[in-house]
Amino acid sequence: MPLSPRRAQSNNFGGRKNATPYKGSSLETSCPQLLKRTSISPAARLTAIPSSSPISLNHKFHGFQVTTPPAKVPKVEISKKDVLRGQIIGFLRGEGQPEDTNADFKIFSDVSIDDYEFIIEAIAEDDNNQFNRYKLSHSPSSNQLVATLPTPLHENLLKPLRDTIDAVLASMEGRERGGSTEKALGTPDALVEFHDGDRGCLQLWGTEISFSQARDAAIAKLQRSVIFNKFMRAVTLFDVLEDQRYSSPSESSHVFQTLSETDRVVPYRKWLQKDDLPVFGPVTGFTHNWVSSLTVVVTTWVRPDDGPFDLYDQDPRYYATAQLCPDTDLVGLDNIQQLFHRTFASIRDTTISHLEDLMAEEEGSSAESDISDESGDEGTSHMAEASAISASPTPDPFQLVRTWVPPMLPIDWKKVMVQLRNAARQTGYTRYSTWHEKLIKRKAEEAEISSRSPKRTRRSR
Repeated sequence: MPLSPRRAQSNNFGGRKNATPYKGSSLETSCPQLLKRTSISPAARLTAIPSSSPISLNHKFHGFQVTTPPAKVPKVEISKKDVLRGQIIGFLRGEGQPEDTNADFKIFSDVSIDDYEFIIEAIAEDDNNQFNRYKLSHSPSSNQLVATLPTPLHENLLKPLRDTIDAVLASMEGRERGGSTEKALGTPDALVEFHDGDRGCLQLWGTEISFSQARDAAIAKLQRSVIFNKFMRAVTLFDVLEDQRYSSPSESSHVFQTLSETDRVVPYRKWLQKDDLPVFGPVTGFTHNWVSSLTVVVTTWVRPDDGPFDLYDQDPRYYATAQLCPDTDLVGLDNIQQLFHRTFASIRDTTISHLEDLMAEEEGSSAESDISDESGDEGTSHMAEASAISASPTPDPFQLVRTWVPPMLPIDWKKVMVQLRNAARQTGYTRYSTWHEKLIKRKAEEAEISSRSPKRTRRSR
């Protein structure tokens, strides 16, 4: 039986009607699209300087020429805060970035929560697709804003989680339902959402992937999501850390000299090194380490039965963390599985409660409509009939869902590890191919400039 009921097409409850499901309801992993507006963005207001030209006013007074001095253009003071905001927004737009920028992330300091909200608003009002490249997270404790370029690690880690969550939710609903890979700035990387027939949306479970030393900012981002969303039942964080920070080959290195002589990027299959052991060791290509060995820690929180949802409270009843690799914490991963089990049960109960509230509201409004439409003895008889019908027991439309029990071990960690190794290889190749393409472009531009320069010829004696 489907999870969600469907509203009746008529408000007349004069006769007995069985509860029917809401068509169009869904429980799935998804994320809202980035809001687009056409109004002037806050970023534009940073550099908006009022334009006016000095005006000379000539007056004649008793034969004397009186000329007023030119009006002074008011000086616009731009604060350091506005300069910082402008620099961050300019970076996100891709302005002023050198072509040899190879960092997967950039950290901005002295960024307050007001600055972060201003930047998010500026992005939402801007049509520049460049913004969609970045994941933003802010840490109020350190006042740092981290702009991260999503890598294959994000998508590959999320895939087995989305597949598992969608399969579990489908078993609860009794029908297949797909998830979405869309992501908007300021939201978790993946969301479990419930959509009812009235276009209502409940965000129930958020998952974030932090990569390249952004754990504090990722936790702060998840904390904001649970504060502003009372329906959020759980959040999960995958913290991926490279043992050594990535750096591109230097010009004095052997790999730089070797690849400078080639004008084509090596295909992925030829680039792969069969001797590599991704995750547990570096991903190499042309003797260069494109991804170092990884440490992956999984942490999950569930909303307490009473009290605030504080991600900095490590109460073992609502919090579990474990290292996935290189040293696997089996006991810790079992604890996480137990919290995942409770999360699915909480999602079940929350969605049922939400739908019951919708049904109660609809029945109340329908009853009021019936009372206002009926009058006289005929109306009294209809009311008595409706009262008799409502007094009789009605079947529970959520009976099958209430008895549904989520799996005890919902996540297959072996599948996660397979995806993680593939993600490390693909991240390494993305770094290599991006760097090599820039090198080829740079060599071509240097050759073109050299060919255009005038050549001096010796004078004949």
